[in-house]
Amino acid sequence: MAPTGDRSAAGISIVCVFNDPAVRTECLDSSVAAYRGDLDVDYIPVDNTTHRFTSAGAALNHGASLARHPLVVFVHQDVYLHSIDRLVEAGSHLEGGRWGVLGANGVTDSGLNVGRLRDRTQLIGEHAPEPVEVQTLDEVLFMVRREQVLEHPLTEDPDLAWHAYAVEYSLRVVGLGLAAGAVDLAVTHNSLSINMARLDVAHGRVGELYPTLRPICTTCGTIGAGSSRLRRTRLVRAHGWRLRWLRHSLLARRARRRLQVPVVLSDIREEVDLLEPGTPLRLVDVDRAGGFVEHGREPLRLTRFGRPVTMSAVSTVAEVPDVLAGVGVEEIVLVVGLDLDDLADAALFTTGDRPWLLGIYPDEMWLLGGLPLDRLPEAWSRRAAQPLGGSTLVA
Repeated sequence: MAPTGDRSAAGISIVCVFNDPAVRTECLDSSVAAYRGDLDVDYIPVDNTTHRFTSAGAALNHGASLARHPLVVFVHQDVYLHSIDRLVEAGSHLEGGRWGVLGANGVTDSGLNVGRLRDRTQLIGEHAPEPVEVQTLDEVLFMVRREQVLEHPLTEDPDLAWHAYAVEYSLRVVGLGLAAGAVDLAVTHNSLSINMARLDVAHGRVGELYPTLRPICTTCGTIGAGSSRLRRTRLVRAHGWRLRWLRHSLLARRARRRLQVPVVLSDIREEVDLLEPGTPLRLVDVDRAGGFVEHGREPLRLTRFGRPVTMSAVSTVAEVPDVLAGVGVEEIVLVVGLDLDDLADAALFTTGDRPWLLGIYPDEMWLLGGLPLDRLPEAWSRRAAQPLGGSTLVA
């Protein structure tokens, strides 16, 4: 970390409210400590282990009041920052008078997810080298000008205590004549859980505050979007998954023609932690679109529920064999971000004694290597996980 200085020094203030010191130490702290650039990094962890603050907004507003730099970043405790220089570069757009808030990931009013980042195992979001206007931003990381957030602080509404406070702020800055934007910021979100408690309450409150803007698209769903009568019928609710299953099964059939390995239908972001507990995992994200690999190519070592995970990124599947050259036989390998056209190249590293499995969800593919079929997660034995014409994977 660069030496401290006054508010006029070139730098950045990073504010995080935390309730798990171990998670913060491994993720956010380590990324701040690893910075070797010339910027002054004003790191402000706000301790909420004793529930001093009743909302994220209250805690983050407190942190912003302590910030020494004009650029203030609010970020979750389980985030790794691959490039602090990139944060400052992107944050410079806040000086132009157009943007009121920028973030690592957001959703446009048409429902497009924008801003490239690694979420657990998978790269998500459309590539956005420059800010793209969105309707709302995710809370994982967003940034503002210090003078603005002091004048217009984050909401401390109890219904928005831990959800949708960045969503609300995104909508509010529009009323100030500014815009909310998502931009590639090179971060890994090593989330270990998905907190859904009172999310519906938060979304309901946002809908009440901004009724004329509904439907409001967020990373956690659409606020004020009515469901069709057909979708509400008992038959569709009970069997709607079968249409998705059939579509994925057809894709699985095409995939098996190109790569002769078993196939499972699974969202690996949700189910990666079901893999054999404790076994080291080597994760490789293929980022052909760009936006993440430029800063996330080098191996990053984190843990998930005690499992050591080494994460890296490449631009093409052709680079994967070099990454896997040093992988030990005791490690599980997970290659994420593939499509049908990649499977021919994937055949170059799916030979040998290591067993391989192809996963599909929803249209993106992934390859799992090194886990015998008799040790796969029990969840992959359910009907929805087995493509039409495929064999049962779990005994």
